[in-house]
Amino acid sequence: MFDWLYRIFGTILSFFNDITGHYALALILYALVFKIVFLPFSIKTQKNQIAMAKLRPKMAKIEKKYAGRYDRATQQKKQQEIMELQQKEGYSPLSGCLPLLLQLPLIIFLYNVIRNPLEYICKWSDEAIKKVYDLIGYTNTADQIGAVGAIEDYIVANPADVAKIETLIGTSLELPNFELFGVNLASTPSFSAFNLLLLIPFLAAGFQWLSMFLSRKWMGNTQPTGGDAQSQMSMRIMDIAMPLMTVWFAFSFSGMLGLYWIYQSIFAIIQQYVLCKAMPLPKYTEAEIREMEKAEKERAKAQRAALQSQPKVKSLHYIDDEDYDELPEMKNKTEKKGTMGLSSSDLKDDKKN
Repeated sequence: MFDWLYRIFGTILSFFNDITGHYALALILYALVFKIVFLPFSIKTQKNQIAMAKLRPKMAKIEKKYAGRYDRATQQKKQQEIMELQQKEGYSPLSGCLPLLLQLPLIIFLYNVIRNPLEYICKWSDEAIKKVYDLIGYTNTADQIGAVGAIEDYIVANPADVAKIETLIGTSLELPNFELFGVNLASTPSFSAFNLLLLIPFLAAGFQWLSMFLSRKWMGNTQPTGGDAQSQMSMRIMDIAMPLMTVWFAFSFSGMLGLYWIYQSIFAIIQQYVLCKAMPLPKYTEAEIREMEKAEKERAKAQRAALQSQPKVKSLHYIDDEDYDELPEMKNKTEKKGTMGLSSSDLKDDKKN
């Protein structure tokens, strides 16, 4: 269904491979091109972060307004005010997710092209690839990058079979150059050999962590009010889990895939730095920063209180008439119970006295 798209991406990578004469260098240009293609999405995300940063002081005032009131009615009213503020200012919390959702399928396509050089770089047909695999006895059909190394090893051992392979593929045998500093990056990283290939998974994970760290540092003022303990814990888990997943995947596939992740992370750091300089975030006064920090502490306190409370939680403060205007059913119940904010049990005690 998407074969035409794979062909386009493959043609681009093949063009860069012909220019540079090296697959590792072609990947640099390949990663750069698609960073430029995705630049409008990154700009959109940056604008969204700026809009969030501008709203943060106003959201801090709303948090301060409802500080200490943890009942459901009050929390619902607070969330309603925050949503109204966001709508008034033209900010949507989901707008930052859209660029990521649009990029995800394309990134998957890019990875598939990188992992299949025989099909998209050498332009071999599926039938020809299968016949070559049968000839050399290659069984890991899901790893075409690894197959390049297997074909090269087979040719070294059986030089007379080059003509046979060329007959099967219908063209001259020209394989991508995966050598870098004397190391075949088509191989899968392994602890059995300590060389550049072994460093690639750890470099990929390290640059990914650095990219996330610097991005959060440069975007620190755009985080929503209410940096509670649960959000911070989730962020720490992601900081650990994402690099670990990168290491695992990099050890599972060819070193070329890990090398591409390194390029992507480096370009992501450069891009984020340039965007932050070209489209800087708004500056806050010390008073605004104190207000936001106070609001965040209050929200964290409210969350802890909600987790420790019983299913039925009473407000620590009296709910005024404005709150009842938002919840007419609660207002009617209170009018039936009595006046002056007294419950029916309080009236009974008063009669006894």
